[in-house]
Amino acid sequence: MNYIFVFCLAVNSTVFPQTLSDKRQPVSSEENYSAYHRSIAQAHKRIAQQDYQGALDLYQQVFNSYRFVFLKDYKVATQLALQLGKQEDAFIYLKKAMAAGWKLKEAKKAKFLKKLQRNPEWEMVEKQRDSLRSVYQKSGNRELRSIVKRLFNKDQRKALLALFTFGSKRQERYAEKKFAPHSEKQLAELSRLINAYGYPGERLIHNRYWTSVILSHHNSISRAYNLTDSLYPAIRPKLLRAIRSGEITPEEFVRIDDWYIASTSGGQEKHFGHLISSLTRQELENVNQLREEIGMISVETANSLIDLQAQTGMNFYFPSDLGKKIAIVN
Repeated sequence: MNYIFVFCLAVNSTVFPQTLSDKRQPVSSEENYSAYHRSIAQAHKRIAQQDYQGALDLYQQVFNSYRFVFLKDYKVATQLALQLGKQEDAFIYLKKAMAAGWKLKEAKKAKFLKKLQRNPEWEMVEKQRDSLRSVYQKSGNRELRSIVKRLFNKDQRKALLALFTFGSKRQERYAEKKFAPHSEKQLAELSRLINAYGYPGERLIHNRYWTSVILSHHNSISRAYNLTDSLYPAIRPKLLRAIRSGEITPEEFVRIDDWYIASTSGGQEKHFGHLISSLTRQELENVNQLREEIGMISVETANSLIDLQAQTGMNFYFPSDLGKKIAIVN
């Protein structure tokens, strides 16, 4: 299997005015995010069954139990409240989403939320925009963000050179001889950062793409390289811990890990099902079991939600490469 470089453009360029502690903070037992992710997965299942109230109740339980909430969950809760005709609650979740990083201009583009803009309360949201944005800007770790952004930019420049290397054999040679030494330095630095700060994702640096792209690039160098690689296998347990500590979502982990499995297995193992378009019934059972272990929704639930998006206009904010239906074949 030839290497495949994954290009993900990070669009968030907010500058943070202050730096939080440079020491990794322990996660309290009541904030083990394994339960968080399982609850969100259960809420998604209820949405797929069109039990919108039951789903919103689960979201509210999560919001009441955890200090940090992933932005996508506030976005979905806003839509659920509106779907139920609870505009007052929808505005509450919208404001929480804005304080977690959702720009008002982005919310305005959400077609499903258009009816909220006709509510007089929208004018108040407009007036509170700057104060809500300030809450977001005062969180996160500016120094860590700057370091990871620099690593990401270096990674993109190196990977882009592959576009000018024609032929699969030449591309593989470039990946192993040129990209791999660069990537090894990148992963050594990431490992150090994870040990010191935690996983640099949405919670710590307000960006859920940069680190995952660096790791995905490394995991897709070539089968021969990845079979002997020791760097990613050493980082992988840290990523699983990061799921439990609320630093990374199961979906982000899957986008990283499936590249490693696809590369080392020559595309034979389906793993979490991120990189495939169809599954047999037996494969589906294995994929769903692995998903359940990390708190991720089943393939059937994801397929139903994708259909529901088309039917209702709601947006469940799947990562772009996880927002495609997977066919189930006999």
